[in-house]
Amino acid sequence: MESSLHISTSSGQKIVAIITAGIISLMATSLAAESYRWKDKDGKTHYGAAVPAEYRDLPYDILNNAGFVIEHVEDTTVPLEVIVEKRIKKGREPLISEETRRVQADKLLVIRYSSEEEILKAQELELAQLGYDTKVIKHSYESTTTAIRSQIRQAADQQRAGQQISPETQQKIDKLYARHAQDTKRQTLITHRATQIRARYQTEIERYRFLTIESEKTDQAPVDQG
Repeated sequence: MESSLHISTSSGQKIVAIITAGIISLMATSLAAESYRWKDKDGKTHYGAAVPAEYRDLPYDILNNAGFVIEHVEDTTVPLEVIVEKRIKKGREPLISEETRRVQADKLLVIRYSSEEEILKAQELELAQLGYDTKVIKHSYESTTTAIRSQIRQAADQQRAGQQISPETQQKIDKLYARHAQDTKRQTLITHRATQIRARYQTEIERYRFLTIESEKTDQAPVDQG
């Protein structure tokens, strides 16, 4: 059994070389501007586009195109493709952490508003602006409904008179129904938008209340006189 699984050193090196070449080919964008630095068993430092197979079990550094170390690989049991994937994933991470983002948002919140009443006023102003759009859509909806009724009444009169509904009339009716459906959808979106606005400002009020209460507690904390 052992003999059937045995791979010669030469064959192993060839396999490693093939795998490495494949990885470098697939990850060309990530590795094109990089080089490697490693030490041989005698402690001599080497540089190259890839770490030779005979030194793969020794720690090595990954350098950027400026020659600076961007990663030190100590655990050489980790496959190169895993290291590359981790570096790619790390590059996709946001530059600002969620905690930092929250701190910045809190600072902006207490700077923007001096009281909860100001937050409520800002909410009402945004809802009022949304209300203008609501009136426009409502007017369009009502006028379209009236136009549909008028067109259908005319079509019914034509049919009673033994006349066929003209393609032009049918086209007008179809367009009015399409406009009616669009206005209905816009009304739904406006309602949803208003709900989102109220929820967002409610969250800001609760957060503002928490921050101001914590600030008051800090200000009222007794000073240690030593």
